[in-house]
Amino acid sequence: MENHGSAIMPLHYGHPPEYLYKRMVKLGGIISDIIIQNYNENFLLDKIADPFWFHSFSLAIGFDWNSSGTTTATLSALKDHINRGDDLRIVGGKGKHMGNISQEIEKIKLEGNIPEKYLYRIKKDAKSIAKVDEKLLQDGFDLYMQFIIMDYNGNYAIVEQGMNQDSRLARRYHWKNNKIPLYDDGRNGISGFEKNIMLDLSTKKSMENRKGIIDIIKDNPLKYSKQRSLDNFMESAPVLDLNYKINWQKMKDLFEYNPDSFQDLMEIPGLSKSTIRALSYLSELVYGNSPSFSDPVKYSFCLGGKDGVPKPVNVYDYDKAIEFYNEILKGNQYYNEISKRLASMSYRLSGN
Repeated sequence: MENHGSAIMPLHYGHPPEYLYKRMVKLGGIISDIIIQNYNENFLLDKIADPFWFHSFSLAIGFDWNSSGTTTATLSALKDHINRGDDLRIVGGKGKHMGNISQEIEKIKLEGNIPEKYLYRIKKDAKSIAKVDEKLLQDGFDLYMQFIIMDYNGNYAIVEQGMNQDSRLARRYHWKNNKIPLYDDGRNGISGFEKNIMLDLSTKKSMENRKGIIDIIKDNPLKYSKQRSLDNFMESAPVLDLNYKINWQKMKDLFEYNPDSFQDLMEIPGLSKSTIRALSYLSELVYGNSPSFSDPVKYSFCLGGKDGVPKPVNVYDYDKAIEFYNEILKGNQYYNEISKRLASMSYRLSGN
């Protein structure tokens, strides 16, 4: 298993409005389907396991730029779409939905598409990963959410989220399966946003400490009184910290542009400047390079945000974007080529 990093966000409550959530299901589903169509299911799982790409994706389909709710809303929307299809399955959620993972996996077993041995391993790994984030990584955040996204070949991504009621922050943890054992840097060390004491027993750096714990249980604890502390571990996994202020005017100056050079794009009826910009950002999510996602906040300019920051959700642009990417999903090569060119343009203009 491999940890692909974490994200720290202010803790927010509430739900996306129905008009927005329905569109998140459609557009989020279309983008994920296009990624699978152009690459494969495991490639999408890699993307979901990347906290920067995932947050960019959340903002592009209209959620709050720094809200803890981006995790629930985005993955719930994907779950609604993906579980109707034939490529992937998603189980889990927040609160009681997290507790229903076993029952949801049993339903998947009855479908007969994923071998039982894979489901057994995924379920076992998910429980182990939850223990790591809840018990072995003691960073002050209590888990309340787990989503498991799996393909039919035994690959999976896991996204979990914990909350700290005192600081009113949420932390999201991203995992992707591979052959690395859980306790040998399956998780890299993570530094907390706050200067709280943090214990990470799931990294290779803690090997001697874990051995010492067993020895203490078996032997006289006074022999180990000089054991070194784990308080100063530095993280090597990326951490996306969204608990900061954004200069929205500067962001607007950087990312409000109009690609006049694409004459063929202009021939598509009904596309305004803002619609073209939205299509460009969405294309980058499918075809862009990983460095371009290092600042996910720019994607909030794609279609707007639920809370009206940096602008209200533009329903017209949203529906046009759904129409545009539906054409790509249907196999329209003309639209597909335009999308690739838009992705390249967005990447260059962002300064990457």
